[in-house]
Amino acid sequence: MDAQLAATGPVPTEGRRGPGIVIDWLGRARTGGVHAYRRGRTRFIGWPEVLSDVQALTRRLDDHGIRAGMRIGLRGHNSYEWLALDLALLNLGAVPVALPVPDFKDRDNAGIAQQYGLAAVFAGKEGRTASDDPSVGALETVLTEPLTVKPLDPAPAPQGRRLPAGDAEVFTLAFSSGTAGRVKCLLLAWPGVEALIEAHTHAYPFRRDDRIMVALPLSTFQQRYLCYLAIRNDCDVVLTTVGHFVDALPATRPTILLGPPNFYEFVENRYRAMDPARRARLASVASLASFLPTERMRRHWRRGVYRELHDVYGGSMRLMLVGSAPVRDGMLEFFAETGFELYQIYGMTEIGYLTWNRAGANKTGTVGREVYPGTVSLAEDGEVVVRHDRHLCVGYEGEPAESVAQVFRGDDTIATGDLGGFDEDGHLVLRGRKKNLIITTGGQKVQVEDLEEELGHARDVTQVCLYPLGDGGMAAVAWVEGDEEAAEKSLRTRIDQLNSKLGRSQDVRRLALLPGPLAPDSPFLNRNLKVNREAVREATAELLVPLA
Repeated sequence: MDAQLAATGPVPTEGRRGPGIVIDWLGRARTGGVHAYRRGRTRFIGWPEVLSDVQALTRRLDDHGIRAGMRIGLRGHNSYEWLALDLALLNLGAVPVALPVPDFKDRDNAGIAQQYGLAAVFAGKEGRTASDDPSVGALETVLTEPLTVKPLDPAPAPQGRRLPAGDAEVFTLAFSSGTAGRVKCLLLAWPGVEALIEAHTHAYPFRRDDRIMVALPLSTFQQRYLCYLAIRNDCDVVLTTVGHFVDALPATRPTILLGPPNFYEFVENRYRAMDPARRARLASVASLASFLPTERMRRHWRRGVYRELHDVYGGSMRLMLVGSAPVRDGMLEFFAETGFELYQIYGMTEIGYLTWNRAGANKTGTVGREVYPGTVSLAEDGEVVVRHDRHLCVGYEGEPAESVAQVFRGDDTIATGDLGGFDEDGHLVLRGRKKNLIITTGGQKVQVEDLEEELGHARDVTQVCLYPLGDGGMAAVAWVEGDEEAAEKSLRTRIDQLNSKLGRSQDVRRLALLPGPLAPDSPFLNRNLKVNREAVREATAELLVPLA
């Protein structure tokens, strides 16, 4: 094999410890770089040029009084400038604070700085206001124009308390928002990040011609992690935004994609929309793969049959990972049948990845085996808990003590809030969120997500969200693509069947139909592309119609 394409392996780690090691990796990277895609155009910046930009920006930041340990906000959409500034702050020893644009859309920078103890904020146009003082600088010009930012010195003390208390050094602040839409401030430490990067490199060997897609916001720590992972393995980053994701795929031809189910479901939907006779012909030809002797040959055959679907992703995709939200077995089976290599994984920002499926150890219907063997277990009530000293998050800032205690259980143990169990092969099977558990009139335990999936099988329905009503029971919001009248009739039949099991206090009482499917930039999705139940509730409360 060409040395340029050989799988990467361990690299020397002498030099700086802590997050500054990313800059050491960057200094050794030679063949990769950043493909920044925006509005139909791609700009390539090789890693040597990235290093030069980062070093120059580090000096300019230092000249303007930004010092090691200072918290510096980054508030803007994905861009090369965002990534370069993040790396420069790591190089300087400052603490990047990644501010999600949608989660802080109604907040001014001064208030954010006071709350989180920021000495300065670099904001894109979408994050600046007329009231900004000189401690706010322009993010989009950090590489091309003189810096004008004047950091607050001293910086304000953070208003929130760090819990649990500890002395682990925090290298960045990140924010998470789940299906409830509430934002939490997470304090992240580097040792767990580096350990996970090395485990990831071992589990999914990289090639130097790999291109890793980064489309979700860089304020989501997973996306910054993917950039560090690419630098560590001297391969490329394809950097774009969710709004440009579909157009960027054929233009940049990524080889590795990690994302939520939405990144994959749209291709399955395109296939389902094909003429049935054509689908049958393709399936017939694809079935001939069963006569080939190896899985690699069978997958290659299926790729050829379904070339049109592979071309949607650029035609070079060799590894796909899906997580962050419930994944349908049917979608995984569809991707396997059409020649894609798609594996389900499981993680959370507090921990990193807990389990993953991979080549030679893949099982549909599970989230795989432990990343670190012997670290994942089940509490008495079936909650998945993780115990090791390599968690990414060392605490929250500004969260109530009782909420923190539900997650951080002491003795290096974090509770996930998910229910699950292990199968006979040691693969973890998730049962749903602990807080979403419903007990039916027959004593059966079911998950809200399972009910949503069941209703989602109604005719012409692409997605369903259930949320509690203030006077008891639940509301169902369904996204419809097709015949709305037929969809409502099909939904009502399925809801009647569910209600016969749920009982009066938990039944589905009201319904709203919205045009579907949900687009990746929908206001009903959070930045990880999970349905934001609170946003759905606020927007649809006046649209609900009684079912009785």
